[in-house]
Amino acid sequence: MWFIVHFFSIPELMMSWFSPWKRITEPRRNKWSLEDLAGSIIIGLLSRIIGFTLRTLVICIGLVCLFTLIIVGLLTYIFWIIAPMMIIILIGFGIALIVA
Repeated sequence: MWFIVHFFSIPELMMSWFSPWKRITEPRRNKWSLEDLAGSIIIGLLSRIIGFTLRTLVICIGLVCLFTLIIVGLLTYIFWIIAPMMIIILIGFGIALIVA
């Protein structure tokens, strides 16, 4: 479980969920230009939307892998507990078939 959480960087991605993608932003050069302000806002907004979408996708894939690991681990544990009893029961059935 530790490996999956750290492989997908789930805590780090959740902390930076709404940050711009790859820190791509447009710095404002002219403070009084509406065109510069609009370009900065649009590029920043698009970068944040892309970052949010990709981080959400990676977090969801990581959580699916984590839940799959938990379910497979529980099934393996149950099989590990039942397997010795099944061996004894199957040996008993085999002996019963030979004798009968």
